[in-house]
Amino acid sequence: MRSPDEFERFLKEAIEPTLRDVERERAEVQARRDAVALPAVWKIAGVATGIAAGAWLHSFGGFLLLAALPFVIDLWRRFRIPDTATPRIRSEILAPVIQFWDPSFRYEPHGSIAREEFGASRLFEGDSWNRYHGEDLVSGRHGSTAFRFSEIHVTQVTKRDKTSHTEIVFHGLFFAADFNKSFAGQTLLLPDRAERRIGSLGRVFQSVGGGAGLELVELEDPDFERAFLVRSTDPTEARYLLSPSLMRRILAFHDNTGAQLRLSFTGGTLYLAVPLGSDLFAVPGDGKIEIAQIRAWIGELLFATGIIDDLDLDTRIWSKAPAA
Repeated sequence: MRSPDEFERFLKEAIEPTLRDVERERAEVQARRDAVALPAVWKIAGVATGIAAGAWLHSFGGFLLLAALPFVIDLWRRFRIPDTATPRIRSEILAPVIQFWDPSFRYEPHGSIAREEFGASRLFEGDSWNRYHGEDLVSGRHGSTAFRFSEIHVTQVTKRDKTSHTEIVFHGLFFAADFNKSFAGQTLLLPDRAERRIGSLGRVFQSVGGGAGLELVELEDPDFERAFLVRSTDPTEARYLLSPSLMRRILAFHDNTGAQLRLSFTGGTLYLAVPLGSDLFAVPGDGKIEIAQIRAWIGELLFATGIIDDLDLDTRIWSKAPAA
């Protein structure tokens, strides 16, 4: 990890010239699009014609079609000219910034944690979903701990007649890290909505539900149990994994983020799903990037890699060796 002075020098010497070049190209693209834009008089004429046609035909559809036509043509003419500037932001600015911050980090703009791995975590097994999209994959090593994370967008799309409805199942950061204890089973930590709503009676209903092969795990931390429902293929192993120290750290992270966290201990890996209110490494709508935006990206990177510190995953006093 670089020092703040090294990073600021890198921004000034290596990134600011690229920012200026990308901004110049962005302005050129915008100018070319503006040059082919439909004149305003045609848009006004389209609205006027639509009003007249709608009144004559007594049809709102006719008005809408004629009024919208000039605007549709305008968009088509503009966006026939490709945006060659925005793709450079991730490849020529964000990727070098992430790798400079820590040379062990690798950034893949179009990469993501695989759909199959997301499904194997079983964190959303109780939810129906049929669309999966991910991007902004970052991988590397923080201390002795190998990690990966990406933005994931999971939805359920249903179609009825000629309409479709999209329900967001999960949109956020999906984080995976080598866990510092060896284990053979699978343990899930899910938001405990039932206990928050109806108290300890909720635990009774939860004990008879759950995924195949998973048992409800009772723990000796009432605050943790109010926040999370714990299910495992091996309750004894789950209690071994969830030491009092780790439970305190998970609960503190949960309280600090204010998010409905989900965790899965699967295949030697800890998976963590953190809902986000906005895109990871977001680019402003106008495509204009400033140094402040790059610092915000580093803040998001530190939030993700900081999960390893927050949960003390790099402490390896048990028999498990660092990941190869």
